[in-house]
Amino acid sequence: MIGATKEIAMKFIFQRFVLIAGVAATLYAVALNGQHSKANSDPPAVPQAKTIQPATHFTQGTITSIDANQLVITKKVRRKAKQESFTLDSQTQRNGNLPAGTRVSVQYREQNGEKIAAAVREVTVKNARKPAKAAFWWRSKS
Repeated sequence: MIGATKEIAMKFIFQRFVLIAGVAATLYAVALNGQHSKANSDPPAVPQAKTIQPATHFTQGTITSIDANQLVITKKVRRKAKQESFTLDSQTQRNGNLPAGTRVSVQYREQNGEKIAAAVREVTVKNARKPAKAAFWWRSKS
């Protein structure tokens, strides 16, 4: 009886071993085939189009000068006026009236040391930051 139990246990262990070995061999074959197909894949015939990076920075200021290719704004940093220049291209979105002296917000990305504007928007009074309200002292009625 003990011999029969041992034989059944050995048969069960052998079946598990065969099953695990089969699964491992299948996974190995799939992985090997995937590497083989990647190595032999042909390069694309047409070069891929350059992807445009999204705007990652944001700032506000007053336009000092603007032309077809460049925007210069002045903004206050630690109570001092600082000028920043941005490159404008055909994909730059321009919203609102943008002459010199207009308050604007600029979304831009940095690429090869240049600040490239993705969007320039006029900041209207409605969109501008509102100054903090002054403290109101309650007066008693006399």
